[in-house]
Amino acid sequence: MASVRLDHVTKIFPPKTIAVNDVSLEIKNGEFFILLGPSGCGKTTTLRMIAGLEKPTKGRVYIDDEDVTDLPPRKRDVAMVFQTYALYPHMKVYDNIAFPLKLRNMPKDEIDRKVKEVAKLLRIEELLDRYPKQLSGGQQQRVALARALVRHPRVWLMDEPLSNLDALLRVRMRAEIKRLQKELKITTIYVTHDQVEAMSMADRIAVMNKGRVLQVGSPREVYHKPKTLFVAGFIGTPPMNFIKTVFTIDKNEYVLSGQNFKIKLPRQLGELIETKKGLDKEVILGIRPEHIEVVEQPIEKNNIVEAEVYVVEPLGTETIINIKINDTIVKVKTVKEILLEPGAKIKVKIDPNKIYIFDPTTEEAII
Repeated sequence: MASVRLDHVTKIFPPKTIAVNDVSLEIKNGEFFILLGPSGCGKTTTLRMIAGLEKPTKGRVYIDDEDVTDLPPRKRDVAMVFQTYALYPHMKVYDNIAFPLKLRNMPKDEIDRKVKEVAKLLRIEELLDRYPKQLSGGQQQRVALARALVRHPRVWLMDEPLSNLDALLRVRMRAEIKRLQKELKITTIYVTHDQVEAMSMADRIAVMNKGRVLQVGSPREVYHKPKTLFVAGFIGTPPMNFIKTVFTIDKNEYVLSGQNFKIKLPRQLGELIETKKGLDKEVILGIRPEHIEVVEQPIEKNNIVEAEVYVVEPLGTETIINIKINDTIVKVKTVKEILLEPGAKIKVKIDPNKIYIFDPTTEEAII
């Protein structure tokens, strides 16, 4: 096991493309740490700098407080699992797994013991005499994992290792990788654009965009306390809804006023927003789909918004209703079986205790 630290790391590709911009991170001993973000956000470049496959333009990389910035990959004692698996097609599974041990000139009997040990751990003992082309995608993935694990690296690096698998196999492999990591207690840094993967596997998540780390925290923290508009919209399935409103006072009550609707706020919440932002200011209301309720006959008028059904997505255990509030498409998630047709007029209730407020200029969370 090892800790990993990035100290103000920047990577600029010629001529002036800033792939990673002043990133500082600390990954703890034995932690499952995930770099999460959209394609092109810099997460893979960050991983490659930890591996030694890219050298930072600025900043330093430390493993167990040792400065490894200038060390080649083979001297860092890390193992990387690639998106494409990168197995040698002319070698059998046994030789693919044994290859890193042969490079270290280990005795044959020790190599044999280690290969069979890791094959048993990953349940691929019966595949050792096959070639990669004779394996399924899931089996190839297990072989790639075995090759990375066989020499007991200090740090396990994974670059979107499940992206080539079908949906069902991805779910199974997520559980398998998490089980392995906890069992072996290997410090793991995992890159993905899939927030479901990140939420289900990570001890902590670093959400990245445009080369910067926007927030670091546990899955619970980044979901319930997003610091920016981007983080709030990237985490969650379906993602958070955003509606432009004006924060003001109406009849001595704090409200979020939109076109043809008003959301009444608890006084304590309104006072907090007023302190941080001021009155009569444009703000962005954030509300997750599961916190909007379809109401057929509302008992009260507070926080009821009229909308039009745009499209309905039945998913079996739940239904996603896309509605139009003025010109904004808003998603509602419900476990109720509701039969609605596009164009139907409905009423929805927004829970003011579940909302988020963002500054439209800075895109940072106000509450």
